[in-house]
Amino acid sequence: MRTLEQAKENLALRAAYLDHRPGRTWRPLIDTAVEAQLLYEASDLWESWRRGVDFYDEGLLIWLEADALIRQKSQGRRSLDDFCRRFHGGSSGPPQVVPYTLDDVVRTLDEVAPNDWRTFLRTRLESLSPRAPLGGIEASGWRVDYTDSLPPLLKSLEEANKNVDMMFSLGIRVGKDDGIIQDAVPGMPAEKAGVAPGMKLVAINGRHWCKELLHEVVRASKSNREPIDLLVDNGEFYRTIRVDYHEGERYPWLERVAGKPDVLAAILRPLAPGPAGGKK
Repeated sequence: MRTLEQAKENLALRAAYLDHRPGRTWRPLIDTAVEAQLLYEASDLWESWRRGVDFYDEGLLIWLEADALIRQKSQGRRSLDDFCRRFHGGSSGPPQVVPYTLDDVVRTLDEVAPNDWRTFLRTRLESLSPRAPLGGIEASGWRVDYTDSLPPLLKSLEEANKNVDMMFSLGIRVGKDDGIIQDAVPGMPAEKAGVAPGMKLVAINGRHWCKELLHEVVRASKSNREPIDLLVDNGEFYRTIRVDYHEGERYPWLERVAGKPDVLAAILRPLAPGPAGGKK
């Protein structure tokens, strides 16, 4: 269970990761579902180019946009909850396996709020756009922006996964204990300079690398005109890669859009009351 602020933090992070997935220019979302059994077991290396099981997080964005559209077209009288009640509802009884098709989904959405839902869904499932579908966030009165403050959620994820996440600045994720470059986003500063997944980070600006030093150097890049020197071990070869980056630390967060109602708060509002005496 998450608080409203935690839910917004999670939404910003998931949206930003998907927006930094160049693999979406060759692999549509629907293919990540078709290849799910292979992608579940795939290595972390090259994930931003290969894509992973993105249908989970991107599905969140697509259904958020559908919810915002339903509310808009019904003047706030209906929401995605009404779709869920119609589509998943039924009489009580023992569990049943009830198959369904895209036609069933489209028909039920049309019953809730008439729209060209088939095109809406197929466009997002088959898109090769380099950008993630952020329309639901924007229609809800928010937008994804970047700050230099490490979000509590990302800090917890770094600790749990034992890595350092610089995906939104240098464009790399580094194993905290072994220094292995777990991913390097194509088109981002580190990858453009020559950093690739599987390399091992040895030193930064002539000093033995560690998590704290990486944060320190990236943070200081705003006021430092010199490139960041990364000494990497690439198999049996050592190489110094100069990364021309000067924007400091960048982490995603949701910023309110002036003049738009906060629909997201209504969407994220719990349907059931919280435990007695506890926080919602």
